[in-house]
Amino acid sequence: PQCAKQNCRFDPYDNAVAAIYLTYRGSLTEAANILIGLRRLLYDDAGRLHLLRSAYTEKGLPQEWHIDTGNNAWVAMAFAHYAAASGSSCDAAAARDILHAIVAESSCKGALGGFTGRAQNPHGGYRATEHNIDMFALARMLGEEEIMEEAAKFVRHMFGIDPEHPDAYATATGGEPRCSDQRTYGTPIAADTQFWNLLAEVDPNGQRKRASLEFALRASAEGGFITEDDDVLGGGARLTGVRFTNRGEGAQWENTASAVMASGYYDAVYSKQSNSTRDMVDQMQASLLYQLGKYGAVLGSVRGGNFLAYHARSPPAAYPGGSHTGMGWTYLRYPHTAATAWTGLMLLEANPFLPPKQPMPVAVGGWWCAPP
Repeated sequence: PQCAKQNCRFDPYDNAVAAIYLTYRGSLTEAANILIGLRRLLYDDAGRLHLLRSAYTEKGLPQEWHIDTGNNAWVAMAFAHYAAASGSSCDAAAARDILHAIVAESSCKGALGGFTGRAQNPHGGYRATEHNIDMFALARMLGEEEIMEEAAKFVRHMFGIDPEHPDAYATATGGEPRCSDQRTYGTPIAADTQFWNLLAEVDPNGQRKRASLEFALRASAEGGFITEDDDVLGGGARLTGVRFTNRGEGAQWENTASAVMASGYYDAVYSKQSNSTRDMVDQMQASLLYQLGKYGAVLGSVRGGNFLAYHARSPPAAYPGGSHTGMGWTYLRYPHTAATAWTGLMLLEANPFLPPKQPMPVAVGGWWCAPP
């Protein structure tokens, strides 16, 4: 809300999800405007591609310098979805260019395969399950079967390797040395790793899918992700959502929208969910629709409080500083681009991980399609 006067961050991931939503809504001009901005950051004047940093200022300067594999894969997915919808060869080429750049900088050899979480970073040699789900989906859209299999091999291996959570996909491997096969003990289990694996169809094993979803849809008191928040600042409505990880506190609504989609997808394919589970999923969807109706957007969190409250040892119970991820950051009570766009995709029943229904155009161009 204060971005007109302050140095706010602009995330490539959030913009990518928004572009995908706008593409499926049929708002191609608006989606193209987002992709034009992303392309300007991707390609220099000589046509060389530089993978995107994690966040930028309003002026296009890097604000967070990490080069995140998952974020860049999402940007490429946005180009791919738009290319299929518009028939744009340039955007198909941009998606291809990003994919190949990620592979060149983040590929791991060996039994696990997969791709590291960050490029050009000595401490980014870990492999995240979520990032490899993204890479699988992107490679599938572009018909890159070898890359698909490398990502899938890693994701499938990560099921049950955490002895504390044998029914879930673990979050990541260790990061040192680079591409280490070492397991990380005590790392929180991420919600997106469970739900996005279902949506992307990475692991064909039905038993693992069922076990992962049943784990994810447990109540937080039982170690799962389901939690309830009171919208204290908005009138006190009781809302149902999912935590960011099994150690998070408070609902994170971007993940909640993907949880609704993944649960509905699983039920449509397997028809094995109980009525109580379906009711809970309906409550999550109703909580998202409540926010759209009340605020005109979906929030990062309905829990009040600022960063000072988040960092306090004993934050006020009513205003705890947003929804804590359990991984070192929080989502505050602001309208949230990715959460809103994910909710739009949920309402459109548009799975962003699946290949577009329209054929992908031949990839031609890329950098020289960038506007002046």
